[in-house]
Amino acid sequence: MVRATPLLALATLLSTTATAAAGQSTDAGWAEVARVEEGQCVLRVTGNGQFYRIAASGLGSGAAGRMVLANGDMKPLDWSIRAAADGGFARYYLPFRWHRTGDDVVVSIASARCSLATRFAWERAEVVIR
Repeated sequence: MVRATPLLALATLLSTTATAAAGQSTDAGWAEVARVEEGQCVLRVTGNGQFYRIAASGLGSGAAGRMVLANGDMKPLDWSIRAAADGGFARYYLPFRWHRTGDDVVVSIASARCSLATRFAWERAEVVIR
């Protein structure tokens, strides 16, 4: 049985509720860490080393879909999603694993029009006490 901790609850909250508002992006200047394109569908991951923005376009206006995300060997998170009127969808993710300094995240987004998957690596920043 896994016990919820305040930090785990915060990470889950950030990953599940912090979605990008239509037409706005807080990731200006963030590095692109993964990208996959298939026709007009694009799945793009950008990050600043701590937070990552997972964004898809071309899903179809208001299209229903699924987003599946796995961080290393954890049980994958599986969400129902809905694209915006412009066919885009975005969610922020803060990767964290107890007793791990990094891992690989695998993310897939699918709708009736698109099926995309990619992966990216993350590393926890070393804490410096001065």
